[in-house]
Amino acid sequence: MAGSTPKSPRAALIERLTGYWKLEAWNILLMPVAMTFLAGGKVGILSIVTMAAMMALLAIGAIYWRAKLHHIDRGVSPDSTIRQLAKLDMLMAFASVIAGAAVIAAWTMEGLAIGTADRWVTTVAGCLTVLEYINYYHRQLQHFDHAADWKRLMSGRGFRKSQLRQDIERLG
Repeated sequence: MAGSTPKSPRAALIERLTGYWKLEAWNILLMPVAMTFLAGGKVGILSIVTMAAMMALLAIGAIYWRAKLHHIDRGVSPDSTIRQLAKLDMLMAFASVIAGAAVIAAWTMEGLAIGTADRWVTTVAGCLTVLEYINYYHRQLQHFDHAADWKRLMSGRGFRKSQLRQDIERLG
């Protein structure tokens, strides 16, 4: 837009974090609804288990990014939220293992999945669970939405520690 003032780095970060937490929050509802719809409503226990784990990790993401936003925008310390999320690390690791096992079970154990669509819902939700766990509690996997992150990844420096992991270690 001609004549517009460029955003300050702080304003740009506030805008990005506002989008992050809202996207994660909306995905808590949208992902399982879309998966269930695409499966024709035929989802079984394995899909429900993996979607629940995926939803929990999306909620963790929404809570974390909102806490970080409130820190930058309002000066509210995110430390108590980060401590609570740190307590969930092992539980979410366990949920990710269960999600992975559910995927294997869906494809190898007859009668556990309602059909092929249910197997695919289990697979997608299970994979997203594992990836979200890694993305939040260990290594930042998402690099496509921020130019600086993309450039860093493409420079060959690999995946960096996730923001949540850095914050957990800072408080540890």
